[in-house]
Amino acid sequence: MKKLILYIVVLVLITSCAARKVDINKVDSQIKTDSTSVTKKESVTTQDNHISITTNTDELEIVPIDTSKCIEVDGKKYKNVKLKYKKTKKVLVDTTKIKVSEKASIEVNVKKDTSVKTFKKEIDKKTNYSIYLWWLLVLLLIVIGFYMYKKINKTLF
Repeated sequence: MKKLILYIVVLVLITSCAARKVDINKVDSQIKTDSTSVTKKESVTTQDNHISITTNTDELEIVPIDTSKCIEVDGKKYKNVKLKYKKTKKVLVDTTKIKVSEKASIEVNVKKDTSVKTFKKEIDKKTNYSIYLWWLLVLLLIVIGFYMYKKINKTLF
C-alpha cells in the first residue's frame, strides 16, 4: 500500500500541464515587373550638289614696235605692232557634301507591382494549475480511505 501511495505521488509530480506557445508567421510576396522600351531614331541627310563653273577668257594684246608699218587685225589696221593672244579656261569645281544628322531617344518605362500577404497566428496558452487540485483531491481521498481502512481493521480484531 505504501508503494501505491509512493507511485501516485511520483506520478503527480512528473505529470504537469506545461505552457503551450505557438507563433506562426507566413509571408507571401509577389513582385511583378513590367518594362517598356521605346526607341525613336531620326535621321536627316542633306546633300550639296556638285557645282562646276567654267570661265573662258580670250585676251588679245597689241604692242606697237615700229610705227611706220601697218598691221590689220579683224578688219582693223595697226602699224608695226606686236600681238599677244592669250586664251584661258578657268574651271571652278565645288564638290558634293553630304551631312547626316541623327537623333536617337530611348524611353524606358518600368512598372513594379508588389503584393505582400501575411498570415500571423499566435497562441499563448498558460499553465493550468487547476489540475493539481484534482490530484490533491484524489490523494486526499486515498489517504482518508487508507486511514479508514486501518481504523476499521483495528476495531474488528
